Amino acid sequence: MIELENLNDKSAEEIFDKAKKRISIVNPEWNYQQESDPGITLLELLSWLKYDQEKYLNSISNRLKIKLLNLLGIELKKRKGSKTILQIRNSKEDVCIPKGTKWIHDSLVFENEKMEFITKSDILSIKINNPESIHEKKYYDVNKAEGILIFGKNNVKIGENREFIIILSDKFPKDRQVNFYFEIFSRYKRNKIYKEFIPFAKLKWQYWGYDGSGIKWIDSDFFDNTNQFLNSGIVSIRNNSDMVPIDGVYYLKCKLIESDYDFMPEIRNVIINSFEVVQKDTKCDFSIVKRKDIRIENKNIRFKVSNNLCLYGDIILYIKKGEHWFEIDKFKLSRNVKSGFCTFEIEDCDFEDNYEFLVICYSKDVKEKIIIGNGTGFSNLSFNIDFKDFSVYDDFKIMVGERVKRKLGFKIWERVDDFFKSSKFDNHFVYEENVKILAFGDNHHGSVPIKENNNIRFCKLSFTQAENSNLMSNVIKDVITDNEIIKNSNITQIIPATGGVEEESLKNISKEVFKLFDDEKRAILKEDYEKIVRNTPGLILKSVSISLEPDKLSNKVCIAVQIPGLDYITESYKNNILNWIENSRIINTDIRVIGPLVVFLDIKIKVILNSEHMSENDNIESELKKFVENLNKKMGQDLIYGDLFKKIENLKYVKYLENLEISSSIQDFKDDSHYDNITVPMNSIYEIRKADIISLIDTDF
Repeated sequence: MIELENLNDKSAEEIFDKAKKRISIVNPEWNYQQESDPGITLLELLSWLKYDQEKYLNSISNRLKIKLLNLLGIELKKRKGSKTILQIRNSKEDVCIPKGTKWIHDSLVFENEKMEFITKSDILSIKINNPESIHEKKYYDVNKAEGILIFGKNNVKIGENREFIIILSDKFPKDRQVNFYFEIFSRYKRNKIYKEFIPFAKLKWQYWGYDGSGIKWIDSDFFDNTNQFLNSGIVSIRNNSDMVPIDGVYYLKCKLIESDYDFMPEIRNVIINSFEVVQKDTKCDFSIVKRKDIRIENKNIRFKVSNNLCLYGDIILYIKKGEHWFEIDKFKLSRNVKSGFCTFEIEDCDFEDNYEFLVICYSKDVKEKIIIGNGTGFSNLSFNIDFKDFSVYDDFKIMVGERVKRKLGFKIWERVDDFFKSSKFDNHFVYEENVKILAFGDNHHGSVPIKENNNIRFCKLSFTQAENSNLMSNVIKDVITDNEIIKNSNITQIIPATGGVEEESLKNISKEVFKLFDDEKRAILKEDYEKIVRNTPGLILKSVSISLEPDKLSNKVCIAVQIPGLDYITESYKNNILNWIENSRIINTDIRVIGPLVVFLDIKIKVILNSEHMSENDNIESELKKFVENLNKKMGQDLIYGDLFKKIENLKYVKYLENLEISSSIQDFKDDSHYDNITVPMNSIYEIRKADIISLIDTDF
């Protein structure tokens, strides 16, 4: 960090004393310097002003610190609740779970952030089909296994059929999304996967069904959160037509189309009817209904909304005209707890063709609090809002109304940290949670709500317990709902609830500055390249070696990487490394990524053993392997003849080493010496091809 000059290193008294001593130099005639003198009084005042000004200049406000940190790309992390995955078991019927359904553990409330569909179907078995093996596992055996190679052990070859089939007890309806949670078994720690990741494989999900042209395998729509089975997560499947049974059961298939895996995927378990929930308690929410989701019959408009607050709370309906939302008084509402939908019907309407609807729903306990207050038309309007709990940043939204042709039309305003980047046209507001103040701008930075009664209202509000919401697995077991199907089903929390964090303090974020300057963003030195390569998303790396070869025209960089247990590198690894390092490399840098080069060793050893040891050939061979394994911890290490000699000779059962000869597959055979060090390229790893060990017993008494 740059050391700044301390401008406030003197007290007001020291400043005054220094100024008073200069009086005789500046004006020798001023010889009366008692406190009663008006000039001395003025000098004391100016000294205090200088001290106070330097104190102000010497300090940086928290707001300014945040601005400076933002310029460095560092932002305060927002408060958020933990996330986990639930499963619904033993559902007697297919059922929809509305968005925002509340799942309970003690005082903690978790919610699903979108509508979920639960099927009554169960997994009966998993069938594996590949050139290495064709077999079927009953479902009760799947979760007991260490790992099931769903596409086989060896990587795919062109034309090979590699797939696994999930056999189901019942079909699930078309156009409904069904979730499967896959628990992935991994023998090595894989880097976290980000959006920049280039997939290792291409998959296709299919179901046995009828699409109008015949019964066959039909492609499903799917969303894969497992990154093609690299990490545990949910795969969501949606069929576009009806499933057809085979011998009374239903088939869902995952087929491997293209593969460049480092390790073929293994699963520990697959769980149907699973979905993600986040810890928050929503008190007010809104849904925007687009034109495509609206049905029109004889000037009657009908649409559906699936939202827990919509089913059990109060509702205000708005229609959009131009840029504003206008409240609708007359509409019919029917709530269907079993289906999870609220149906809205507006009769005899004559609206414009491009309309949309806004459904504001809120819990009954905040009915009297949904209206925040009145706009005044003046700058810096603020309200004191003291919540019992802490709000979720992104789930705190308000709407502000203004007169449009004598009607009150609303716009949804956005919450920001401050008005630093806001223009006078931006509908922004700030909520300072530490002082419980909701504030608006000054019509220069941020708009000002116009003067109107009850025109500032909540439209989205949630609370969270943040860090206190992190839980172990299997503790969320209750749900608040009137739907008997859901209430009578079994709720299982599959994984621990993690990720709940408090809002980051300025003190903690300041530490990130040191990490920022310590963390190289540009690849210049070998250490920079190695650090960046080791953090490439989705990879498992045992060793990384860098070679820099600058010349007049370009900087040539060779990156050698080793995957644990493999003596080659996949194309996916090369592409991901090149893609990841692209933004860090210096212009005109030529980068090449290579895999390991295997150096085969032939070793001859003649040892004299202590008399009490008849034979230790197996142990000596084991020590040789350990020596080579240690060398292979990092690619390109030279084999030092003396190190291996000393290693063998220092074994407790070896009296002395009579002879050691080492030759390698890359050795210069013009030199007949087998007693030199072996120098290897930067991507080399060693493998013992042959080990001849002659051991003799010492007979010297």
